[in-house]
Amino acid sequence: MFESIKKRNSNALIGIDFGSNSIKALALSKDKGTFQIDAVAEMPIEKGLIVDNHFEDISKLTQVIKQIQKNFPASCKNAAIAVTGADVITKVIAMSADLTDLDLEAQVELEAENSIPFPLDEIFLDFEIIGPNANNNELNDVLVSAARKETVLSQVDCVEAAGLTTKVVDVASHALARACELVFLREDYDKGIAVLDIGASQMMLNILHQGQVIFSRSKNHGGAVCTQMMADHYGFKYNEAEKIKIENKWPVDCDVDVIAPFENMTVNHLRFDLRMFTNAPNNIKIEKLILTGGCQLLPGLVSQLSEELDLDVEVADPFLGFEYKNESDKNLLREVGVKYMIALGLALRGVQ
Repeated sequence: MFESIKKRNSNALIGIDFGSNSIKALALSKDKGTFQIDAVAEMPIEKGLIVDNHFEDISKLTQVIKQIQKNFPASCKNAAIAVTGADVITKVIAMSADLTDLDLEAQVELEAENSIPFPLDEIFLDFEIIGPNANNNELNDVLVSAARKETVLSQVDCVEAAGLTTKVVDVASHALARACELVFLREDYDKGIAVLDIGASQMMLNILHQGQVIFSRSKNHGGAVCTQMMADHYGFKYNEAEKIKIENKWPVDCDVDVIAPFENMTVNHLRFDLRMFTNAPNNIKIEKLILTGGCQLLPGLVSQLSEELDLDVEVADPFLGFEYKNESDKNLLREVGVKYMIALGLALRGVQ
């Protein structure tokens, strides 16, 4: 399924981003070169329903998807989903440009068997030719993606139990990169661009160059850490701390005692991951950092990253120039559109 579903042409997709705190969904269409947001929605989920990207209770998550569907036109029946985390591996492998399709498929399977730490019968395997290898024009760079079947099928079961049809299964880092293309300047194409997505429980760094993800790392760090720090410091229950954080009704000293330490921790995590990239054998310099995810809404994070990492830092805003079916969606995305980047990247599979 994984290897073939990605290659289908599908229209009117609902991009669904499964997060550990909420599920976000977005549908869009395109008319005469202009994107239109047809609907957008977010629903919170109970703590523990999704842990380390694994679904703990599909029936409860299905009910959340059904609630989300009420915000979408009845004609939106097709979904695009994304897998991420330790159960997903992507690699770029150089292979002979003379291989036939069948030979290429056989070679990819052989390479996967030797380099991917999952048995082949437990994974969905997909690949696509990126283009000629930069160092040898007799070779093509081939992007190979592998995902554990259990991880993919749990999402598919959830979506389809809610009455939708899964048309696309993507990798979250690639969906995010696709959405970020909408905010790139023309001169960014040949630069190294870092994209940092911080959600509730996962921090994902991708380095993009010439439209491709050339480096990716993720770790368990996100808004849930900040919430727990707040709960521990003030003696709040977790849900109470989360509500206070979301509504920006922090105690007077919270920015010093909780927010600043969390932001320092985030900067240090990112500094370490960027060092991993710069220590690898490549000649690409990172010249810009683009921020996505709900944690980018924290005050002070942008300026601190810019000052400490000496980078041009910007918060992604891909919805400039979009049209909207509903004025409420326009207002929502103006405020928190940065949270919907993965859902947008998935929905774009239906209009590109």
